[in-house]
Parts: sequence; structure tokens; C-alpha cells
Amino acid sequence: METKVDDSAHASLLKANQDHFDEQATKWDDDPEYIKVSRESYSTIMHHLGRFLFSSPPSSSSSSREVDHPTTNVLNFGCGTGLLEAQLRFNVTSITGVDISKGMIDRMRHKIQEESWSNVTALQMDILDNAQTTLLPMEGFDMIISCYTFHHLQDVTAIGRALLKYLKPDGYFCIIDFAAAAAAANAEHTEHHHEHHDHQEVHEHQKRYHAGDKLSEAAKASIGTHDGFSKSFLIDYYQTVLGLENVIVEDATPLYYDGMEYPTIVAYGRRRSGGK
Repeated sequence: METKVDDSAHASLLKANQDHFDEQATKWDDDPEYIKVSRESYSTIMHHLGRFLFSSPPSSSSSSREVDHPTTNVLNFGCGTGLLEAQLRFNVTSITGVDISKGMIDRMRHKIQEESWSNVTALQMDILDNAQTTLLPMEGFDMIISCYTFHHLQDVTAIGRALLKYLKPDGYFCIIDFAAAAAAANAEHTEHHHEHHDHQEVHEHQKRYHAGDKLSEAAKASIGTHDGFSKSFLIDYYQTVLGLENVIVEDATPLYYDGMEYPTIVAYGRRRSGGK
């Protein structure tokens, strides 16, 4: 199913995000907050979806990272530098990370080579570019995950439907992102920082923790387009827009920064055997 996209708006947002994350790529792995986010994402995936990664459940004697007979090929949309792949690669047959940022993908490819991640692949890709559809196998993945990427997207309908082309029937699609309530937390945090820090420091904080998205239009274009997602929105998105079944939407582990709590949410559902 094809979805019409505003090409000029998509190109503008794509370029803004590419520039922003290319600039961030070289120092991304040095930020303990991003490492913490990747660990929380991994834990959330394993808690909610771990049982779907294997043909049979892991034995009680196996560790949480070295599982029995993983049988799942995973696509990670918005992979960044591969912080999640570094953990999840032990639990899957293969994992393919895609990102629009060349800088992020270059960093991930360096890890793949230097650390011999034999079951990990990294691709720079615009998921809405029809010319790039052959970069990934149609219905080639048992699971598609996306962690803290969807709030950057302008047209989540087009992105979601494009991703489903690569998901096998009976495969699972999982989003982890900021909850709608994170906007209030960010607004409160921003007000607090205005009282104690200069404008530049507040702006830099906002660039990194943009759940509330209280930015100028220019900054907003390069960082995010959503304040976070409500449960009702995600349920409707999964069931009505994407046509998925067995949909679960729940609160996830909050993220903490500088004494503030940022609520998060996890959603997942299964593609019907007949596809959509």
C-alpha cells in the first residue's frame, strides 16, 4: 500500500535530521545518557518481546544475554551508532540497523568490523525512498523495532506502512518512545533551567531531551515533530492505520535526567498472517 507523502516537507525534515545526527555521531557513544537509554530499550524489548525471539523459550540455565537457539531476524529502524545492536545481537539470528544519518551508520560499521559483529548489518537508508526499497528483503524480518525514533518523524503513517513491507506475516512491530506526558516534564524542566542557567545551556539541554519539544521552529525541524505518544493514539495507529493484531500498549521504564522523570511507552503488535 502506497501512501502519498509531502516530498518537499519530507526532504526538508530528512536533511535537517541528517545534519543534526551526523554532527552528533562522533560523540554519541561517549554520552552516558544515550548508553543508559539503549540499556533501558534492550531491557524493555526483552521483557515484552523476548519470548518471540526463539523457536522455544530459553532454558533456565542460560543467561539473559546468551539465549538458546535464537531464530529471529530483526530490523532496527533508527539504529544510530548501534548501541542497541551491541546488546541485542546475542539474542537474535541477525539484526539489520537502518538510519538516515551517514555519520551514525559509519560509526556502527566501524564497530561491526572492529568487534566482529558477524550477525549485524548497517544500512544508510531513507525508508520512504522507493529507489531504495530493494536494499532490504520484502517480508524478510520476524521483528521490526524502533526506539526513540518515531517522535522525530513527520508522517508516521507513511513510515509505518513502509516498514510493514519488510515484516513477515505473524511478525511483530515494536515502538518504544516518549509518552505524551513527557511534554509536561520537559516544560517543567525547561522552566527550571531558565531560572538557573544561561540560554545556550538550556538550548543544548533541549536538543538532547526534546520530549516536550518546546523549541524554536528551526530547532524543532531538526530534532522532533511530536511531543510524545498517548496510549489511545498508539492503539488506534497499530490497529486502524497499520492493521496489526494482538496489540499491546503499556508504560515503559521512565528515563531520568537531571532529577526529572520522562515517561516512556512501549507498543507492539503482530502482522496478520494474510498481511496488509
